[in-house]
Amino acid sequence: MNQTKNSMEIIGNHIKEASSELEQEMVNEFINKIKEGNKVFVLGAGRSGFVAKMFAMRLMHLGFNSFVVGETITPALSSEDTVVAISGSGETSSTIKLAKTTKENNATLISVTSNRDSTLSSLSDNIISVKSEFSNKKIDKTKIAPLGTLFEITALVLLDSIVSQIMKTKDISEEYLEEMHATLE
Repeated sequence: MNQTKNSMEIIGNHIKEASSELEQEMVNEFINKIKEGNKVFVLGAGRSGFVAKMFAMRLMHLGFNSFVVGETITPALSSEDTVVAISGSGETSSTIKLAKTTKENNATLISVTSNRDSTLSSLSDNIISVKSEFSNKKIDKTKIAPLGTLFEITALVLLDSIVSQIMKTKDISEEYLEEMHATLE
């Protein structure tokens, strides 16, 4: 079998397995905390940071006041705000530091991680646990792209699926999203 096709099948099967283990109650709470936030900040390091940026963009398309932590136009955090932290291991030092700052400012911290026993999880008000290579020791990482690929891809699919759920509950059309899409590209 072709290595590329094999990797895609492993990733696709992993996403199906992860979706079957998803706790819908935690997803609903996650969405409620986003809706309750005055501003929504997203953060992550490395490739998790790219997933965070994509989620922040989708939130903006949905009409949320969303920001990516670390960008020059990111405003101050207040106790009425929600922070979404994305980290597969839940132990990334920069993410932990920002999570602690979130709690010091009495803001809501929600996380997407594959490690429920992590420092990030212990600081979070809500956790969506995502099955990944960090949590699935049966996966032969030599058969897929390295260094967290399953976590990032699964987190991206999860967060886009959450966007879809928000669209449905807020009765937001694809046309509305198109109107909110960047025109200065």
